[in-house]
Amino acid sequence: MMDSQSKNKCHLKRAWQDEDDEADSIKEQNKILRQKYISIVGKPKWAKIEKQSKNDTDSADDILKYSGNLARSKKGVNLAKGLISLKKVRNLNLTTSSCGKILKSLEFHPTSNLALIAGISGRASVVQVDGFKNEKLQSVKFQKFPIDCAHFTTDGYQFVVGSRSQRNFYCYDLMEGRSMFIPVHHTIGVTKMDNFCMSPDGKIIASCGNFGDIHLFTSSSKEWITTLKMNGEVNALTFTSDGKRMYSFGDLGEIYEWDMINRLCVKKFMDDGCLQGTTLALSNDNQYLAAGSSSGVVNLYKLPCDVKPKPEKTILNLVTAVTKLKFNKYSNILAMVSDHKNDAIKLLHVPSKTVFSNFPTTNSNVGKIASIDFSPNSGYIGLGNNKSEALLYKLTHFDNY
Repeated sequence: MMDSQSKNKCHLKRAWQDEDDEADSIKEQNKILRQKYISIVGKPKWAKIEKQSKNDTDSADDILKYSGNLARSKKGVNLAKGLISLKKVRNLNLTTSSCGKILKSLEFHPTSNLALIAGISGRASVVQVDGFKNEKLQSVKFQKFPIDCAHFTTDGYQFVVGSRSQRNFYCYDLMEGRSMFIPVHHTIGVTKMDNFCMSPDGKIIASCGNFGDIHLFTSSSKEWITTLKMNGEVNALTFTSDGKRMYSFGDLGEIYEWDMINRLCVKKFMDDGCLQGTTLALSNDNQYLAAGSSSGVVNLYKLPCDVKPKPEKTILNLVTAVTKLKFNKYSNILAMVSDHKNDAIKLLHVPSKTVFSNFPTTNSNVGKIASIDFSPNSGYIGLGNNKSEALLYKLTHFDNY
């Protein structure tokens, strides 16, 4: 939530435009969908009382209590290698209007059975995930703003969208049903917001800028804090699960480790055999760092890394540039994707360092994948592609969501 002072600094714009329901007024539709959202998620504690000081944080149980009561899974361990059991279910976006041909962002809500879908049309939709109806709850159109990157805030009460064509960005408040235009002053040097991520501790939004700049914003007020600098262009960012460390990766093949408390680089090393770094991912247990390169190679490093580390495993199953890497909650699956080629996705069984052989099949027809995510308890994997499809698969080894 933004404080009152920060809200006054931002221009508030209602971005609600839902072309699916022309019979109802925009205002009435907004009210109906917001009430439905609240009926599923529940009225959060922060909507009833004043925000606590920055030094106070809700416990994990409080977050769950007021944000959908997702039960913790106990079925995440003992995943067998070789074949992975998954079932194609109904697409996530069948009940919502088009987010564009290329779905650049697909992300599951951190605490509730919801998913965010966004794309180059400038539309972002929130749907309820059940594998059957996947009913739309909210749909927002950002005018003249093709969305290249979208993420829920760590608390799940808002989502943020960015575009490569704009230095400014938007934040949408799910409970209030309004969008907030976040201006970024030109002196900061931010020229785009097409590649950013949220720190797991809920404090920071980190964005890849030009010329090795890494721009940091507060997650609460969305105000610029500072800019970190690495050599070459920065292409990827990822955080440890506590938010105290951040890793960055760029076109010179160097991986930087940042101390986010002191905002200092504490280590950097060359990714083994890499010509150009493209993407990074950290396992939820902070045991592994995965680095993808322009040649299609994925190196898996055991943490903490030495000064000149050698990968514990090098995966060569992709033949074009790696564009997305994603670990599931239990750190036993690593999804590896290239959007340069149809069906270019592989799932790695992390404990054995072997790729599951039965996905994708010749009949999967997943297209070119632009976005990927696992649901909080790994029950689902979602894929956004270049055919306006938000594909959804049930991973039957794991609990329902």
